[in-house]
Amino acid sequence: MIRQGDVLFIPVCDPWETVTKGREAKLQARGIIQEGEVTGHHHRLEVLENAEVFEIENWQGPEKYVRVGENGVSIVHEEHHTVTLPPGNYKVHIAREYDYLGQFVRQVRD
Repeated sequence: MIRQGDVLFIPVCDPWETVTKGREAKLQARGIIQEGEVTGHHHRLEVLENAEVFEIENWQGPEKYVRVGENGVSIVHEEHHTVTLPPGNYKVHIAREYDYLGQFVRQVRD
């Protein structure tokens, strides 16, 4: 697993066809993995030609995946160190936090 701030990239061993399971994979053309809701800083692909970001609809909501080509790809963000993903498929997980006063779980806002 590779972490960049509140974003975790989890390697997926299954072939891409198994990941999509017949569901539509929507390509995110700008290469943005996670938008910064507060700061406006985005986790994004440094070079669009080396990887693709997809969103796949699931019964719990959309899931994001990154397909990385044979040269690997760097993920950049203004407030975090650049990380490099080797070739392969990755599921994107956004960190969550628990609000003890409100007693609910929410996605971390960047």
